[in-house]
Amino acid sequence: MTTSTLRYQLLPYKGPKTRIDCPSCGKKQQLTPYYDTRTDELLPAEYGHCNRVANCGYHLSPYHKGPSGLSYADMIYQQWKDDQSMTVAQEGYVNQKFLGCSFTQSSKPLEMVKPTPIEPVHCIPYEVFEASLGHYERNQLARLLQQHFGFGVAAELLERFQIGTSAYWPGSCVFWLKDEQNRIRGGQVVLFDQTGHTAKRTMDDGTLKRCTGWVHFALASRYDQKQEARPDWLIHYIDKADKFSIPFGLHQLSTIKTGQAIAIVESPKTAIVCTPYFPQFIWMAIGGLTYLKAERLMPVRGHKLVLFPDTSKAGKAFGLWHDKAVRLCEQGFSVSVSDYLEKRASDEEKAKGFDLADYLLEQWEGYPPDWDTAQVHFS
Repeated sequence: MTTSTLRYQLLPYKGPKTRIDCPSCGKKQQLTPYYDTRTDELLPAEYGHCNRVANCGYHLSPYHKGPSGLSYADMIYQQWKDDQSMTVAQEGYVNQKFLGCSFTQSSKPLEMVKPTPIEPVHCIPYEVFEASLGHYERNQLARLLQQHFGFGVAAELLERFQIGTSAYWPGSCVFWLKDEQNRIRGGQVVLFDQTGHTAKRTMDDGTLKRCTGWVHFALASRYDQKQEARPDWLIHYIDKADKFSIPFGLHQLSTIKTGQAIAIVESPKTAIVCTPYFPQFIWMAIGGLTYLKAERLMPVRGHKLVLFPDTSKAGKAFGLWHDKAVRLCEQGFSVSVSDYLEKRASDEEKAKGFDLADYLLEQWEGYPPDWDTAQVHFS
């Protein structure tokens, strides 16, 4: 194989045997793997480009920097540097001993420093994601959006955030977690009631439980009810996947404009509802009050972030996110906290724990008739 300027290259096609199974969509022999031009060895199976560009689009380059800030190529280079340093240190020790020089450093043997092993990314097959899209006539969230914004804006929001429909609870939706490489990292199933709040179901012991769950558990339950074997991908996903490691709405990074800020809220519904109100932001959701962590925000570290915390009694939620914003800035993030809701919400609304979507929908007086047919594009 010929060498190239870059050490790691996509493997040239020489028949089906030079292609491997895609870790994202699961299709056989559809991934073009990367190989090391110096050794002719293939890289780990997660590094490659899926040939199903339109239906999958998976691509992980060995030069892509992960949450640690290092790429595969960086870690291999760092290992090489560590190996060189160890060799020099060992040679220096031998020379000093031979010349009779005193050597006061630790006599413990030097250990090989190895890069942190790269864990494979476990994803939900693209076909599962695609099968959920649409069916909005039986999707309670879709009806909520149509009621408040009209069919044109609602259609744009459903498409923009790639909302799915689930039969797990009649009327429930799926908030898919799709990363910047087009991989389906997870999916949250939620059923909303007529007021737009999360519905609750009565358990056997009489307690109420929110109708929220995960796609992988819903699928596992369906296979079990049919007494069918769970597919291998589902078994591995349930056992090993990091199921909520990224913000909801991360896939919008492909449309972000230079200098455009990213607004972070707790719930996916809030991110969706806020988009037509404040289109100057790219709206994403972190999933919960305590989920605002550096590791979850690592994919958007290079962007300006504006936090919109929910309300709470005595402003505890605002204070918590403010303190976290300070720590995030110390870690190299560009973060500010908006007091938009804190200043506008009433004491009664704060006592109820209103989020920004609750507040905006409470103030909503209707939409212009032409919104039903308007072709809306949020920028």
